[in-house]
Amino acid sequence: MFEKLGIVTNIWAEEVEKGARFDELMVEFGANGFKDMEVREGDYLRNSEFGELVQQLESAMLTYTDAEFKTICDAVWTGQSYETKHPTLFEEVARFAEKASELTLSYAMSHPWLSLPKDSEADTQQIISAKKLAYLLCPTRPRLRLVDLDSEGDINESAAIANLKRYKALLPSYPMIFAVENARQTATLTLTLAVAGGAKLTYDETNTYRADGTTVNPPDEFWSAVKTEVLTSVHFKQKTEDGVLSEVGDGFVDFRAIAEHLKTRQYTGDLLLENTPTAHSLQDALRSREYLLSLTAV
Repeated sequence: MFEKLGIVTNIWAEEVEKGARFDELMVEFGANGFKDMEVREGDYLRNSEFGELVQQLESAMLTYTDAEFKTICDAVWTGQSYETKHPTLFEEVARFAEKASELTLSYAMSHPWLSLPKDSEADTQQIISAKKLAYLLCPTRPRLRLVDLDSEGDINESAAIANLKRYKALLPSYPMIFAVENARQTATLTLTLAVAGGAKLTYDETNTYRADGTTVNPPDEFWSAVKTEVLTSVHFKQKTEDGVLSEVGDGFVDFRAIAEHLKTRQYTGDLLLENTPTAHSLQDALRSREYLLSLTAV
């Protein structure tokens, strides 16, 4: 199971901020067997050379119809010819796509989906742009994940479900897995809202643990409620009283139990490492994979 472990790219934050190239880290991790990569939004990404490319794409996509942009995305990855008003930009995109040709990339960002938007039009445009980026990163299996790090306290569940239904319905011509992740809210509540809104779930058990090791909701409660077909991704990081660790090891989270839950349910989605960033993220990831593999060795 863990031999197919992938990563969330925010584990590269420290290295990128010190000048490492996003695409070179991508190639290096891919060569070491980490083939599934979730491109996670954040300052580290926006300040990288790849972030500059993303920002140019966000501006350029406004000058194309939805169908035109989708055609260009498909052509870039299949090596077919296409017409564009931004030849230099899409030549750079094609070079990136060539480096990522053996990888499965998805896109994730923070977004307050649990709350009513203050500006519905801006909210809609942000999701449309994100969906187009997700499609560009992997036209054969595009996926967009949202995590709400802002909404706290009592949640307007009706508003959250309405948001998910609206987001999912945007850009119907772009087939896509649309997912949300449990963060500040309990995993069981996030699961309930995701199912009601027609979204998939990304599960991170670490997010259920408080600093003292107690849980916001017991993991067994979640595993009793979830059906495998709802899960699209499971994140792995470890937490102790010192916080989230830079590599997976012993701590609050019982990875062996998670692996057993996934095996019993014949889970086929991806498994992604999301360690705390360091200046040696590849070594951290390799040791993390080794640790997880040792738990399931027979």
